[in-house]
Amino acid sequence: MNNKEKVLLNKGIDKVRQKKFEEALEIFERLLAMNQEIPEVWNNRGVALYGLGSFEESMQSYDRCLAIDPENLDALRNKGFLLRNQKRLEEALVVYDSVLQKGGDAYDMESTAAVLTALGRLEEALSCLFLAREAMPLKRLEDEIGMVKNLMEQRGIPVPDKRAPLEIAHQRTLLRDNQGKE
Repeated sequence: MNNKEKVLLNKGIDKVRQKKFEEALEIFERLLAMNQEIPEVWNNRGVALYGLGSFEESMQSYDRCLAIDPENLDALRNKGFLLRNQKRLEEALVVYDSVLQKGGDAYDMESTAAVLTALGRLEEALSCLFLAREAMPLKRLEDEIGMVKNLMEQRGIPVPDKRAPLEIAHQRTLLRDNQGKE
């Protein structure tokens, strides 16, 4: 990416931050007219389109970014978020698993837990939240852990006090393996 492209990209990102999505989209379109192979442009174009409510086009932008750069965690996170908000939970879970495999962080574990909770997979969700809390001890994680424990109690599911990180890692691996067989 040359200097002119970097300047335009940063201007577009600033417009996104200001929630000026149409202006951002215009900048990203200009950039793509100059160079179609910049993954960050496709990712940020997806964010602008999402902000405008153009969810299918947003998904296409994230996918184009990932075709250029399969390791782009920002695009993967954005795609997972979009899928989650569209209630395409199984697809979102696959994306979040990919994020975690590629070096995701505690926030990604928290997002995975939200999807698992929505799917009713409460034990896995609780394990994800315990892991997230180990890496990032935040009050909101305590609240989320409490919420999942309450759901488990309501459904008559035994509530563990804490799970070992290796156990959840094993569960996530089994999940990925089972999804590949379906």
